[in-house]
Amino acid sequence: MKAPEMANELKNDLKALKMRASMDPKRFYKKNDRDGFPKYFQIGTLVDNPKQRKRTITEELLDDSEFRRYNRRKYSEIMAEKASNAAGKKFRKKKKFRN
Repeated sequence: MKAPEMANELKNDLKALKMRASMDPKRFYKKNDRDGFPKYFQIGTLVDNPKQRKRTITEELLDDSEFRRYNRRKYSEIMAEKASNAAGKKFRKKKKFRN
């Protein structure tokens, strides 16, 4: 098996596969034991209805409305939590350092 060329589309697909645990909160995936991308791997092609399938995994995820809705909700929750934490830090009394 020879090492495939790493194009941008292929890198994006591998990143999506690495972060698949954060895509679906109801599924459990084992932790990745590898830091980088694998050197040798193969890519298969699904033979299915071409109208429903996209060219890459990232295109399918961006087209999926349920996935996008979940990401928007999680992003707004995180930003609201950060804003509430930052609001409490404004009025905190600053300590002066003494030698």
